Amino acid sequence: MQVVKTQLAWLLLVGLLLLANTHVCAQTILSGTVRDVAGQPLAGVLLEAETKAQPPSTAFVVSATDGSFTLKLAATPVSDSMYLHARALGYAAQRLGLVNRSQTVPLVLQAIPTQLREVTVRSAPITRHRDTLSYTVSAFTGKQDRVIADVLKKMPGIEVDGDGRISYQGNLINKFYINGQDLLEGRYSLASNNLPAEAVQSVQVLERHQPIRALDSLNRPDNAALNLQLKRKVTATGQVQLGAGWGPAPLGALWSANLAPMLFAGRQQLLDTYQTNNTGQDISTQLRALTAADFPSGNESSSQKPDLTHIVGLGRPPAGASRYLFNQVHLLSANHLIPVGPENQLRVNASYLHDVQTARGGSQTQFFLPDNRTVTLTEAKATQATFRQLLADLAFSKNVRRYYLKNTLSLDGRWDAQTGNIYRPETGLRLAQEAHNPFLALTNRLRLVRPLGGGPLLQLSSLTRFSNSPQELAVSPGPFAPLLAGGVAYDSVRQQAQLAAFSTTNSAGLTFRRGNWHWSGQVGFSQEVQRLSSALTTTTPEPTTVGPLRRNRLHWNHARYYIEPGLSRNTDRWSLSLRVPLSYYGFRATDAPLEASQRLRAVVAEPSLNLTRPLGRHWQVSADGSLSNMFGDINQLSYGYLLRDYRTMQRNDAPLARTQTQRYAGSIYFQDPLRSRFFYTSYAFSSALSNRLYSSQINADGALTTMALDRANRANSHLLSANLSQFISPWKTNLSFQVLGNLRQQPQMLNGRITNTRTQSGTASLKASILALAWGSVEGRASLTTLRSQITTRTSTPALVQEHQASASLFPVGGHQLTLSIDYYDSHGPAPTVRALFADVLYRYALPTKGRKIDLELRWDNIFDIRKYQYSFVSPFQLAQTTYEFRPAQVLASARMSL
Repeated sequence: MQVVKTQLAWLLLVGLLLLANTHVCAQTILSGTVRDVAGQPLAGVLLEAETKAQPPSTAFVVSATDGSFTLKLAATPVSDSMYLHARALGYAAQRLGLVNRSQTVPLVLQAIPTQLREVTVRSAPITRHRDTLSYTVSAFTGKQDRVIADVLKKMPGIEVDGDGRISYQGNLINKFYINGQDLLEGRYSLASNNLPAEAVQSVQVLERHQPIRALDSLNRPDNAALNLQLKRKVTATGQVQLGAGWGPAPLGALWSANLAPMLFAGRQQLLDTYQTNNTGQDISTQLRALTAADFPSGNESSSQKPDLTHIVGLGRPPAGASRYLFNQVHLLSANHLIPVGPENQLRVNASYLHDVQTARGGSQTQFFLPDNRTVTLTEAKATQATFRQLLADLAFSKNVRRYYLKNTLSLDGRWDAQTGNIYRPETGLRLAQEAHNPFLALTNRLRLVRPLGGGPLLQLSSLTRFSNSPQELAVSPGPFAPLLAGGVAYDSVRQQAQLAAFSTTNSAGLTFRRGNWHWSGQVGFSQEVQRLSSALTTTTPEPTTVGPLRRNRLHWNHARYYIEPGLSRNTDRWSLSLRVPLSYYGFRATDAPLEASQRLRAVVAEPSLNLTRPLGRHWQVSADGSLSNMFGDINQLSYGYLLRDYRTMQRNDAPLARTQTQRYAGSIYFQDPLRSRFFYTSYAFSSALSNRLYSSQINADGALTTMALDRANRANSHLLSANLSQFISPWKTNLSFQVLGNLRQQPQMLNGRITNTRTQSGTASLKASILALAWGSVEGRASLTTLRSQITTRTSTPALVQEHQASASLFPVGGHQLTLSIDYYDSHGPAPTVRALFADVLYRYALPTKGRKIDLELRWDNIFDIRKYQYSFVSPFQLAQTTYEFRPAQVLASARMSL
């Protein structure tokens, strides 16, 4: 029995060995080397073997660095043949049919080019690098956009007002750069309205930008700057546009021209332009300074052109200038930035404007008196204004990390004249009025910032200004007969007034730094000397000047001496800024012929505190509070009478105006550049205590006499604003929603009675632009404004004003474009309801040229030929309804070429 078991064990062992040997012998082994046609071994080639059996037996291997490979293929299921595949990127694939047995297979692969499928890589429309946001211009540009201003309006977080002023997150920008250079100072509309969008690579927002590099780590303001980054380091660009057309009377022949060559080559830049038109395009706005200069301004009442006398005009309606502006305008501007050595720059800006504007229309003004009486004043008006302005700046600057020096010499000359005729249908009276308002100002600004050794930072600044403005107003027949002619009608009156001023502001300061804390101290003084001379002359028909109250010989002196300590701290978690200026003010006003004078001395502290705290990556909150004192200037003081216009006589024989204002504000900001979403909201409350109360006396004929009374009063105001904007990249769509609310309460004396006035206003607006439609693009804006006023217990009917603008652009084929634009206005409330619909059509053909872009355009404006529009204005004690004569339908053909 034991023998049998031993034999069975041996038999089982032999059977297992035979099966194992059969399996080893049936396995197929392929080996070899893969080379190219030059005999070089190829690594990384994918080799695959498969039999013809079903299901097939397969095996994979990748060639080694020397090109060798060994591939083992199982014998089951049984197959007498097999395939060997060889694949590699950049080489033709091979397929060999082989006998299913172990063997050596040499492979040679043929190199071939490999075509990759087209892949479109899209960058994010908005990116962030530290404190800089970059907007890719191409992501926001539509086919109809030509200049960079068209594109800026579509960028979330950036707002562009009707006058071209740019804001970021609700705050005005403090600088406008092109390739990092400040060519235009604050008059950046010259660039935004003329620089082709195709030349700009990106728009950069420099948050909390400090223009002075030496102060960058010490003082960072809340405002941002804008920088246009061009596509090329050396860019020669610009545009040329010529147009001609026709419109019915009073238009006639029309013209439009714009030549704007530009050069941007590193630190050397040039922008010149000559523009002219009579088509209603208001190009004078391009000369407005939209950002404050980087110099402390102090308390300078002489910095602006005084408004001593003027004619009664129509004002501006809430519509685009191209609707109502009858003009003939010429603008010539030269702007050059020249490097002087490796670190210094010389900037030259010179502009001249000649603009003639005419307007026709009428108004009906209702004055609501405290005794429930209503005085109605109806006027038909025709005016012509001629504006001649010369602006020139010569600036030398050095702005490096260790040193800052800038000196700017500026000239502002204006030679304005106005004429107008007024018809009063209630009395049949026709009046002629004529005013001349020249103004000349020469200003020099100097600022120096430099470190003292390795310690504190020294800051010096100086501003000196001289200005003169002789003005004159003539009205015929003469108004205010009871006051000026004892109630007897007389022929005419002439008001002559001249204001000459000299002012200087100077300061010196030191700034110390320890860690994140900064201490600063500044001392300074300002001095202002002004002379107001005026004479009021009547003719009956001989010139007559009766009574000393018809003259002013006012000498004004204003001095301020101050010390301003400051403390600030900046970290990643929060920032604080505290300033406590302590000032001594001295005022003296003397009119010797009238034996009138007054003096005021005051020592005041005006603290201000600002706190800012980031909340995560996207949110930020800020709060600030301040106490400020504002004193009146010479424009608010006159011991004799001044005829401001034909129905406004003014005399301010009262103590110097002084207003103390407390202001508290809070803001919340949100930004998510990755999702192209921006939001901000802010609330501000201010309470102003004044020692002056203004009294208005309204006569039965609507004539208004204002006087200042020595009586304390307080005015409170609330302001709420919010804005949400979102860009949807796949659709190239930008959506923006904004709300603004204002409430103001203050007392006022009207016809001898104290009244409490309350004015409320609110505006909600929605803007949208959709650029990625297959057939074209759509843009639109809708706004609703409500106005309400109350005097004592009498509340006026709310006024509701709707403004809607929409445009649709079609791109049917090639370079053809057809754009339909519609403006709709709706105003109703206490005045009769007024509705107006305007429509424009534009056909544009972009020639298929290489390099320069050439457009041929044909415009038909106001195709419904609507020539009149009425608008209502509500104030605490008056309702003014103004009818404007609008431009009739007009046709303009033009050609535009980018340089």
